[in-house]
Amino acid sequence: MYHAIVRARVRSLWRRIDAGDHLAAVATAAPDLRFRFAGDTPVSASFTGRDAFEQWFRAFYERFPGIRLTPREVIVRGWPWRTTVVVRLDVAATLADGTPYRNEAVQWLTLRWGRMVADEVLEDTKALDEACRRQAAAVAADR
Repeated sequence: MYHAIVRARVRSLWRRIDAGDHLAAVATAAPDLRFRFAGDTPVSASFTGRDAFEQWFRAFYERFPGIRLTPREVIVRGWPWRTTVVVRLDVAATLADGTPYRNEAVQWLTLRWGRMVADEVLEDTKALDEACRRQAAAVAADR
């Protein structure tokens, strides 16, 4: 039963994030959240703290306005004092130059008593880096 409740809450949270409410994710983060977005792209990051998490999310949505992050599968293991959640995500956006961006990502979360204490995101960094370059070029061309 616990796993089904967590799975439903994670899906609900992703619906809010997908609608642009990144603060819903920030609200679930522990003050000392450890976050890592793997790779060597403009959105890659590794830090600790809820405030830095909120700033990262804000910058991410500024770079990719209207991006869609849709959970495809949610797996939950463990108990309330240490729960592991793995989410497979579909990523979709229309870039500033009008081209579509499609990718997939995996999020590996650790929850402790309902609080997100660790969040690691793995995305196809080659596709993501190209999308970041296209976004930057389109923004520069508009100036």
